[in-house]
Amino acid sequence: MSRELDDPEWFERPRDYDRRQAGALFNGLVACLEDSFATQRVSERDTQDSSEYGRVTVSADATACGTRIVVCVSKFGSLALVCAEDPGAFLGTGEVQ
Repeated sequence: MSRELDDPEWFERPRDYDRRQAGALFNGLVACLEDSFATQRVSERDTQDSSEYGRVTVSADATACGTRIVVCVSKFGSLALVCAEDPGAFLGTGEVQ
């Protein structure tokens, strides 16, 4: 496994991690989602001891299908996970598959 991008002192972020730049990009994402869904988003940012910078949640009542959307943003580049309901939370093996 290559670790050349990792910061040798902070395993949860890349070597060239810029907290201010990450915050500015995250603010842009939140603003874009607020415009797209015409409602204010719930967001958590700068998650401590995690490779995840933050999460933005779009409430179920703001979506066309009535399902909550969660966007998880990584500290590693422009990587994001977009999912319905709760990321990584499943009721059983069948639901995961």
